[in-house]
Amino acid sequence: MILRSRARTAVLSMVTMLALGTALGTAPAEASSACPASPDGSSAAKARGWGAPVWCAEFEDEYLDSSDWVFYDTPGHAGKGRRTSKELYLGNGALYLHGLADGTTAGLGARHAQSYGRWETRIRLYRGAGAYRPMALLWPNGGGGGEYSATREEIDFMGVYNDPNRQRADFFLETPKGGHELGYADVDMTGWHTYAVENSPAGVVGYLDGREWFRSTHSTRSPMSLCLQLDWFPGEGGNGEAWMEVDWVRIYPMRTGD
Repeated sequence: MILRSRARTAVLSMVTMLALGTALGTAPAEASSACPASPDGSSAAKARGWGAPVWCAEFEDEYLDSSDWVFYDTPGHAGKGRRTSKELYLGNGALYLHGLADGTTAGLGARHAQSYGRWETRIRLYRGAGAYRPMALLWPNGGGGGEYSATREEIDFMGVYNDPNRQRADFFLETPKGGHELGYADVDMTGWHTYAVENSPAGVVGYLDGREWFRSTHSTRSPMSLCLQLDWFPGEGGNGEAWMEVDWVRIYPMRTGD
């Protein structure tokens, strides 16, 4: 395990820097034979029989393919700080997002978009600056990173707001017709957990370690992309550095009859 106080030294000793990507686009959804259908015992996909994913990321390679990912190179949230690929790292079969005390941080989005379906990821956080918000979210095709999407749609299925100890997971849903809806769960996020979301015409369901923890009858309608972000909110928590570690990502289709 990488202790937060030693994380930067430990990670820099084992990682390969990522290359810059290009603008996010839509890739066709095709079933992938390289992705295990049930990657973890706490997976919602395994517990609920979601079948085979259409795409996955294992983070086992020495680089991320820009045909699968876009790496943010933009001002940070609300124009504060900076998102750069220089704070993305690979190592030990995981992806690391790092945030510096000055607001230099990281974010990336998958190019594989779908309107309805299921998304799941396994994440571990480290105690760090409360001004940083680790996020796993769905954003209309084009990538996350802005204050508001063009369609006012957003699903944060793993978020941390002003919690330096990383002990509360927050869920946030924004839809054009449904307004804002929130949920949360008390959980030690410094351990590994799986976070999943299902978006269908019937509504949105969030899962934590395979168990439902959020439900709404509202849902988004646009093609959505999975994004991983370490967002900087200066003034909304203590300053300093932060880390976010991602083990894997899975995208599942909404099958006929589901």
